[in-house]
Amino acid sequence: MEAVMLDENPGDFSVVAARLVEAASSVRAGDCESAKQHIAQALALLHGQHGEAAPRTRARVPPPAARSGLAAWQRRRISTHIDANLGTGMRIKDLATLLGFSHSHFCRSFRVSFGIPPHLYLTRRRIELAQTLMLTTPAKLSEIALTCGMSDQSHFTRAFRRIVGDTPHSWRRNRLSGNTIVQSN
Repeated sequence: MEAVMLDENPGDFSVVAARLVEAASSVRAGDCESAKQHIAQALALLHGQHGEAAPRTRARVPPPAARSGLAAWQRRRISTHIDANLGTGMRIKDLATLLGFSHSHFCRSFRVSFGIPPHLYLTRRRIELAQTLMLTTPAKLSEIALTCGMSDQSHFTRAFRRIVGDTPHSWRRNRLSGNTIVQSN
């Protein structure tokens, strides 16, 4: 590449630099055609071909960056941790700390990755565990509620009804009518 002399028109250098910055911005936004146009304009200015440079166009505002979710290893780590600790008083803040995220960044990334907020995901996993326990053990609903990390049976019933659409007692009764529950020793 030949050295370019810009001594005749020092103002051209700032225009060339501006075109290259616009090209870089376009590439980052994923607009390769606009980037090519900005680079062509910068080269034309460098070669002194002012008349051949493409007409100035208004810089396009790049689209908002797509929010990225959690990496695959982060999704596995979080879901494994949640499943292993469903019976504890797990907090969203603790999950964020597990990945080294702020609370708000974790919530946004989690929602992008899983499609629902972390609190709803956690509640659904607890209800799924409760459903399994209701069908496989003779435990009382209050015991199941505590085992699944719910504060009490009332909290369990409200969350269960909101997610499943039925109370735990009637859901269990309808599923077990005629079947016997496996007794645990």
